[in-house]
Amino acid sequence: MFLRSWSGLPKDVSFPRDLAGLGYFVNDDDEVRSIEDPECYYKYFSSKNSRVNERQRFHFNMALEDIIHDRLEKEGLKKYHLLPENKRQSPVFLTPNIAKTTRIVVVLGEPTKDLGWIAGRIANGPGGLAKGTMISVVQTLAKQAASSNDPEPPCVILANMGQRFWWPEEQRALTIEAAADVPLPSLVHSGRRFIKELNEIPGSESPLAHMTTVLNKVSEVNKNAKIDIIAIGQSCEVVLQFFENEKHWAQWGNRLGGMLFMGTVFATDLLVNAEFKEFLAKRTCGYLISEEPLDTPLAMPGGNPSLLIEPLGCPCFSSGEDQFIETILIQALEPALAYLQEVALTPNFVNPDMAVAERRPTDITDEKWSEMPEEVKPEVTSADPEKIKEGIKQMRRWKKFMETGEAPDADSDDED
Repeated sequence: MFLRSWSGLPKDVSFPRDLAGLGYFVNDDDEVRSIEDPECYYKYFSSKNSRVNERQRFHFNMALEDIIHDRLEKEGLKKYHLLPENKRQSPVFLTPNIAKTTRIVVVLGEPTKDLGWIAGRIANGPGGLAKGTMISVVQTLAKQAASSNDPEPPCVILANMGQRFWWPEEQRALTIEAAADVPLPSLVHSGRRFIKELNEIPGSESPLAHMTTVLNKVSEVNKNAKIDIIAIGQSCEVVLQFFENEKHWAQWGNRLGGMLFMGTVFATDLLVNAEFKEFLAKRTCGYLISEEPLDTPLAMPGGNPSLLIEPLGCPCFSSGEDQFIETILIQALEPALAYLQEVALTPNFVNPDMAVAERRPTDITDEKWSEMPEEVKPEVTSADPEKIKEGIKQMRRWKKFMETGEAPDADSDDED
């Protein structure tokens, strides 16, 4: 009998925490490049072992997070603990003018992202750190006026929708995804068990709970400022859930200024809060994945059947991004934030009516199809059911031979 001790297991892999130690630097174009080959971006797959790649990415993200947070602080934001009486914290960033401003912009990032991130594919790839993170959002909002009576920039709060897992060893919050990449006793351990008393962060148990905690803190500090909300991806659904609640709407409905949904796909026809639905139609707009040029009107609140867009509750525009929800805010940053500025400066603002895009007609009509020669039309054939059945038999026989090394009977149809 062989006995393998725990000490005989391969050690979990570790990497340096700083960017230079990992072999990367930030060039003059604000892009992360390889020190060894400055023409190359971050290399995701440095090993055939997925655990090694995940651990490298874990430390790489932490190194970038340090840089991003340092830059956000240089933009005037401060890291703030929502519930300082608790040991386990999910911090947020905000500008110090929160108590005296007339407008507060709350940015709700995707529930899978680290604090301050928008899109990793931009932050550590073509585009650069500022463009792929909330740095660009903060810089753009800093150029706006809080209201028609307040020329100072609005307060910006970067909520932390993603980092809801407490890492006791390092005394910090992580995303649920990153929690799987923390150091383990060995390279072959499958992970750690979630322990509520150790890993759950009070007030940030879920994205909805975190949003509630953030707004409650806003209410404690400033009871009069208008609230603008920017929601990205799945956070759009969180916002719908929050304000569908009558208690929340009674508390916050009259304080809402404007709202942006970046990448919303959540139909609102089942909402029962009539006042909230009216607000969505009048002072909210959405940006969607679309091949249409940036800012092309796609749908009114009732949707657009021509483009297969469901009733999303608000006017929706093309983001100019045709693949990734996480990059919608990056592509549509200027017109989207300009919308919030217009709402803030226009008394009794209401979304205007607009003509929306329609699906382009196909080149071939039913009449043209009937006139088309048969040899030009696509060939449509039907398969013989008996031949299909025989083919399945052959596949099963071959599978059995590969598994057992024995040739099955010619008439066998047994899948086992």
